Amino acid sequence: MLWHKEKRIDDDYMRHPADSAAWKDFDKDFPQFAAEPRNVRLALATVGFNPFGDMSTSYSMWPVILAPLNLPPWDCMKDPFLFLCLLIPGKNSPGKDIDVYLRPLVDELKELFIDGADTFDVSVKKTFKLHASIMWTINDFPAYGDLSGWTTKGYLACPSCNERTYSVKLRNKICYMGHRRSLPRDHPWRKDKKKFNGKKEDAEPPISLTGDDFLLQLDRLQTRIPGKHASNKKRKRGPEELNWTKRSILFELPYWSKLKLRHNLDVMHIEKNICESILGTLMNVDGKTKDTVKARPDLEDMNIRKELHLIKKANDKYAMPAASYVMTKKERQEFCEFIRSVKFPDGYASNISRCVTSSDQKLSGMKSHDCHVILQRILPVGIRGSVTKEVREVLTELGHFFQHLCCKKLNKTELEKMKGDIGLILCKLEKIYPPAFFDVMVHLAIHLPDEAILGGSIQFRWMYPIERFLFGLKQSVRNKARLEGSVAEAYIAKECLTFCSMYLKGIETRFNREDRNNDIELDDSLPIFSQKCRPVRSTTYMNMSVEELKALMWFVFQNCEEVEPFLMMHKEELVVDGCMNLEREHKEKFPAWFKKHIIDLYDNDPSGVNESLYSLACAPNS
Repeated sequence: MLWHKEKRIDDDYMRHPADSAAWKDFDKDFPQFAAEPRNVRLALATVGFNPFGDMSTSYSMWPVILAPLNLPPWDCMKDPFLFLCLLIPGKNSPGKDIDVYLRPLVDELKELFIDGADTFDVSVKKTFKLHASIMWTINDFPAYGDLSGWTTKGYLACPSCNERTYSVKLRNKICYMGHRRSLPRDHPWRKDKKKFNGKKEDAEPPISLTGDDFLLQLDRLQTRIPGKHASNKKRKRGPEELNWTKRSILFELPYWSKLKLRHNLDVMHIEKNICESILGTLMNVDGKTKDTVKARPDLEDMNIRKELHLIKKANDKYAMPAASYVMTKKERQEFCEFIRSVKFPDGYASNISRCVTSSDQKLSGMKSHDCHVILQRILPVGIRGSVTKEVREVLTELGHFFQHLCCKKLNKTELEKMKGDIGLILCKLEKIYPPAFFDVMVHLAIHLPDEAILGGSIQFRWMYPIERFLFGLKQSVRNKARLEGSVAEAYIAKECLTFCSMYLKGIETRFNREDRNNDIELDDSLPIFSQKCRPVRSTTYMNMSVEELKALMWFVFQNCEEVEPFLMMHKEELVVDGCMNLEREHKEKFPAWFKKHIIDLYDNDPSGVNESLYSLACAPNS
């Protein structure tokens, strides 16, 4: 619990929540709390799940989880250190009335922050007052609205933009565009009407609101009683209430309004939704594509991209002109074949090839991590040779953006640069895709660098560890008639076993068991041939051509540290001899020179030459 104070490296990189601006500002605002490093900083997470294992909403159970953030990065957000403190029963989701269930937890959190609790520290054999605070919440976007009180739907769906959310009513939905606001004032795209929404953009980007700003907005709310309205009708909100539905119970915490980052936008779900929208449109998947007959008229209403307007036929039907962001049938087949052929290291990704359907050549059944890998790694490579250069470049830039954002170590200078990059990427997408593509999840990407600056590495702020924890709760359901009781009993038993396993010796537990692939390093004197890997199939032999053997040998020579001095020696000899084409001669003549040189050394003094190096110089039999 003291790692963040005693062993953390304090530099320009963010590897732990303690490196974040939110943590450091909290220390400045509450110096008494920060003076005791053993005081616990917590992350609160909640999300609903169906205990029956399917994806329907027939039953929704809501666990409330606390995660201590003081732990080292390798333990923080790991399953044994997550606490199930509440289990909100189903079958219906609590929705905005979740505050009713959070009441006992919030009361205890207030007591822990103000009064503290007597705690025995076994390392120093003394009792001290332990205080605790919530640093932020972790949840998906719908649960974000339930906890914060800001509705994540409608014209003001973005909680970060608040009342300055840029939204446009299309014929069939609301879209969130206007990302030119993030560009510099003198950028030429601000004045470009034809390639964007048909208007100039003079607005400035929205300013981040402080806790005091939120309190002023919440003061204008009417008092709301939890539960349904007496007449079973929804109460209409006035314009002064914006998208607020309630004052969150978390504002009762003495420090909540002073936090720089209260609720996290979930990168996991944002990345998944963006990837599904791109792939659905790219592969023209029914029900997933954003480029439909109903979406094209929006271009006509804005008077932009006339080459994509619907063409009326003689039989009163409409034809959709081909778009640059949609693959042809042949390109879809090649892309699917590429995904089938991709091989990943063990544990890097799931079997993504299972998502490819052979009948209609599309991707389906992708999990969140599948989308994570596809968007960052597969898509930029897989679309080479298909679609236009403009589309390829922007999708590659988007994948690189998420790739850098998801790094375990974040640089503050790079994050500032990424703020400008994502605004430019979204503007490029606006030039290509129809307005219907830009739902609120696409828009939320523009706020992710700001939250990374405030909260640090996203490994401690996204939903992946929480989803893994929920998977364990789903597996613990045995009695289908008593779902909540079944989960609670299984969790208590698991906590007891986890605690005891820390003190058991001589038996395998979750803390000392070997890795799934526990390979032994080969006993070889040359590191290039010492790899922690083993073949999983029977050995197969192949014949190599002379050119392939030469290329293989040259690769080994260049990547073997023990051969490097001989490479330099040979190159110096060629320079002395006045060789014209140094690199070519070096590559062609080095293997024979190296073999002769090592054999001469071995003949003079066999003990002075490494046997593996001697074998390498002699080369394999052709």
